[in-house]
Amino acid sequence: MSKSITLIRHGPPAVSVRQRVPGNQFRQFIERYDDARIEHRARPPIAAMQVMAQADRVFASHRPRALHTAELLGVPRPPIVNSQFREIEFPVDFPEHFRFSALTWSVIALTLWRLGYSTGCESFARAKQRASAATDILEAQTSSGRVVLVAHGGINRLIAKELRRRGWQGPRLPRSRHWGCTTYCR
Repeated sequence: MSKSITLIRHGPPAVSVRQRVPGNQFRQFIERYDDARIEHRARPPIAAMQVMAQADRVFASHRPRALHTAELLGVPRPPIVNSQFREIEFPVDFPEHFRFSALTWSVIALTLWRLGYSTGCESFARAKQRASAATDILEAQTSSGRVVLVAHGGINRLIAKELRRRGWQGPRLPRSRHWGCTTYCR
């Protein structure tokens, strides 16, 4: 039996990243985003629901948007929840003088984070270590069959990179759109 690990990005949250936010309120925006469930009109793709229906073990981030996504995908039994699968943390404190969309602030924050700025948050090196530990958790369960993780774009990218480093076959980058579903096999 071949082993597989499927990474699924959560559905679209009920908080818009297009809203304009002053820099000094970006932290509060991230807190609202982290507490959000999935947008009420969002419907999961059939392909992702089929992957979930065939899963032997399902893991999820502890964030409401990941848990709600698993529920909407029809998770056969409650997922195994672990905060190791939470989204990467990046800087969220900026000056009030600037007002950008939350999406723009996120791009700025992620760029600074990748360049080494991690005051008040997890460093890039630490996030890679966490992704390695998360990959250990997923790999340990592949003897039970098909493993599915419902998590977030950033951590899914780091886990995908780690899976490929360990010899798993699959795309270099996981699908990054909401509901994105990417499978790695060995």
